[in-house]
Amino acid sequence: MNYGFRSTFDMHYDLPGNWRVSGITGMETQAENAIVAGYKMVADSSHPEGYNIIGPMKSNQSVFANTSSYFTEWTLSMPHDLSITAGVGLTTLYLRLNNRLYQAGNTAPTSYAQNYNNMVAPHLAINKVFDNKYSLYFSYTQAYRPPVSGDILITATGELNTGLKPETGSQWEIGTKGNILGNSLHYELAAFYTRFSNKMTSVAVPLNAGTTAYTYTANGGDQSDKGLELYLSWDAYQAATGFFRTVHPFANLCYSDYKYSGLQFGKLDKNKEPEVADYNGKAVAGVAPLTANAGVDLQMQWGLYANASFNHRDGMPITSNNEYNTSAYNLLNAKLGIRRMVCKHFNVNVFAGANNITGTQYYYMVFLNQLPDAYLPAPDKINYYGGIELTYDIR
Repeated sequence: MNYGFRSTFDMHYDLPGNWRVSGITGMETQAENAIVAGYKMVADSSHPEGYNIIGPMKSNQSVFANTSSYFTEWTLSMPHDLSITAGVGLTTLYLRLNNRLYQAGNTAPTSYAQNYNNMVAPHLAINKVFDNKYSLYFSYTQAYRPPVSGDILITATGELNTGLKPETGSQWEIGTKGNILGNSLHYELAAFYTRFSNKMTSVAVPLNAGTTAYTYTANGGDQSDKGLELYLSWDAYQAATGFFRTVHPFANLCYSDYKYSGLQFGKLDKNKEPEVADYNGKAVAGVAPLTANAGVDLQMQWGLYANASFNHRDGMPITSNNEYNTSAYNLLNAKLGIRRMVCKHFNVNVFAGANNITGTQYYYMVFLNQLPDAYLPAPDKINYYGGIELTYDIR
């Protein structure tokens, strides 16, 4: 059961000399009451060679969580298209867990409560617009991510993961965006640096060599994220007559340099012996250093349309110790169709396309810090598709 409310006040003040102040002030609160139960997985006696089935209950906890946020943000608009935005937020979180499956002789506490207070998050941004075409901006933001009940309660064992601290993140960003070349080329360019403290990390507990029993959350250390993002969209050709009506190429690129800094914590090795995992200076798992996309959209006579796209993704580590990595891959996709009005209210769209035209082996999904090969591979052959779409417009 969840309940809560949000209330805000919007304020606007016109000042002399084309100055203007506007702001928002408010609060938001939400409470949750939940029952969280965990079960053992056991072999199915009627089908031993099949999957395991749910067995006896292992944990049963009642959870109460209450989050409250108080915030205000103001923007000062000045002459010459210059504006400054500043704000601050205060968040509190109260958690209470009660064990409803207490066993005689168990010395663990039956109830656990924790308050996370004074999570103050400031925000500052400066923006300057030039000739109503492009802008330059700078921003600083700080935020918190406190533990939630799922981080504290380990449902696989029924144990409480106490002592977690809120994760803190601070980000500096500078960038520019706008329209140039007669407003035909739209661009967005941004560089950022983000620093996380008390980084929450998923720790795998091995069942045996190569198999994970369960995971839990731990505060490990810090993480530094540096990156550069670029987006381009160009209206290269537009015409009301002729075979080609619009030619619209686009591209985006993201460079990411994410590193662990002082990230270490105690864990169990594959033989269930204690060890210290030290990931200081290693690349963050699940982040490809370079990703890029490029493509073109074409609109043609008689309702014909076509598009093609190219996607590149660098290899990336899938474990925090960087011992296992994915391979880089490139994908090429294309689609051709025709969209026509067949009568007054009916429109038809007939299309065909192909994905992975070059027959590249890549993955749909990767599970980080699990098994060494914990990823779902996508088909390594070209995939053809087609369809017919019929729509009715009541206007």
